[in-house]
Amino acid sequence: MAEGSGTANQKQAVEPDDNRSGKNKMFTRQWWILLLLTALFVCVTCGLGFWQLGRAQLREQIEVDQSRNLALPALDEAALLKLARNEQLIHRRLSLQGDWLPQWSVFLNRPMNGQAGFWVMTPLQLESGAVVLVQRGWAPRDPINPNQAPALQSSGQSVQISGQWVAPPSRLMELGSEASQPDTSFTQVRQNLDLAQYERETGLQIRAVVRQNSEADDGLSRAWPSLASKAQTNRGYAFQWFAIAAAGLMLFLWFQVIRKRSTDAANID
Repeated sequence: MAEGSGTANQKQAVEPDDNRSGKNKMFTRQWWILLLLTALFVCVTCGLGFWQLGRAQLREQIEVDQSRNLALPALDEAALLKLARNEQLIHRRLSLQGDWLPQWSVFLNRPMNGQAGFWVMTPLQLESGAVVLVQRGWAPRDPINPNQAPALQSSGQSVQISGQWVAPPSRLMELGSEASQPDTSFTQVRQNLDLAQYERETGLQIRAVVRQNSEADDGLSRAWPSLASKAQTNRGYAFQWFAIAAAGLMLFLWFQVIRKRSTDAANID
């Protein structure tokens, strides 16, 4: 009789401990830390997603403005000179005549269609004396001496070019900073081109950077990439960030809520 009573009392003593352990199993210190980290992870990834959406909207607005400029009539020298010096009509068409200044040509390391080579940048002095920097075309590297500037075919006569107003070339990663060189130094083969430094080196004042589209007998390739929308790329990145946020939240709910509730219910039974 005493033995049966002792067994019953032992069950009563054990069951409350098991139930209490089951109730507190989810809301431990570790659980709250994981909840905080998950919330932080979701906030960061969603923030990156919304940032990419904002970039997509900004790109679309820029592309609308550029397409509008591209549809306008081409600017000649007189119309170009009427613009303020700080005004940039990106992708506006231009038709200009002038003389090359080949001594100030710059060759930027830029590949094309998977082949190493150079963008050839040469200033063009217009009849009024104003200067534009022309992205004339692309030339392949010399396989024997890859750092040698390519030879340019030039008649030395006044030339007529047509092209588009473009932004200065974007910077690529480089080991050394060219901006740290003295303003008086001038090198033709470069990784990047800082327009302000270029003006100090040459003494020229660049009114615009023009990407030449017209054909010329200079041996350069002008198969420039088309103006394609990049907004969809940003939206793709945004979708990836939102998917990562959703995956992190679902993993927390599955392992830290659903699985633990199922385990607790099984222990109680």
